[in-house]
Amino acid sequence: MIGVFIFVIGLVFGSFANVVIYRLPKGKSIVRPRSQCPSCGKNILWYDNIPLLSFLLLKGKCRFCKAKISYRYFVVELITGLLFLGLYLKFGITIQLLIYIFFTLCLLIMGFIDIDTYLISDVIVLPGIVIGFLCAIFFPQMHYGITRIGSIWYSFTGILVGSGILIFLAMVGRLLFKKEAMGGGDIKLLAMIGAFLGWKCVFITIFFASLLGTIISLTLIGLKKKKIEDYVPFGPYLGLGAIISVFYKGLLFLGFFIN
Repeated sequence: MIGVFIFVIGLVFGSFANVVIYRLPKGKSIVRPRSQCPSCGKNILWYDNIPLLSFLLLKGKCRFCKAKISYRYFVVELITGLLFLGLYLKFGITIQLLIYIFFTLCLLIMGFIDIDTYLISDVIVLPGIVIGFLCAIFFPQMHYGITRIGSIWYSFTGILVGSGILIFLAMVGRLLFKKEAMGGGDIKLLAMIGAFLGWKCVFITIFFASLLGTIISLTLIGLKKKKIEDYVPFGPYLGLGAIISVFYKGLLFLGFFIN
């Protein structure tokens, strides 16, 4: 029963995430005005704004102008609900659950914004680095089996390793290809991931991000025969790799224990 409640809460936060994804890049308030149809501008009625259900009942169209509503709204709500449920099953009702709900929600919002704009918002990642480090200070239980000092060190080295790896790759890319191989946003994003997850999960994140990015990009290239630059930027793959890393915490991966 608690799991169902957590899933529903996730759907509600997914609806809010859709608002942030749409408005934040445009510099609009995420609080006011009420949600509106992007085509006709009319306010969306409360009963047309119920996560998942309203989209299905309206068949993905605005009640007033019948313009199509992007399937992304449905997908983001569903993914958020499933993430909340998965994190609850992983951590139970603990401070870890709250921390990683916040963290994964930030990653989800950041990823979809990056897909739309090819930019990683400093509004998300810079405060995220600070919040991740503060969580390590005040809630060392976010990492398994280490002391408060160990938690602080784990988070701090995560920030250094996360940003350092991508800075190194960016320098190598510039030398080899004479152009930017890694954006500054990706560097800050991996620093945020390191702050929340520690240095071990930085490597897991990069592993899964590179693996999934390669598979998906090559698949899309094969289907549509376009260049790799035409597809998803690396930020969302880093976010996906980080979410996978969250679920690996407390488990063995490639022979070592993930705090």
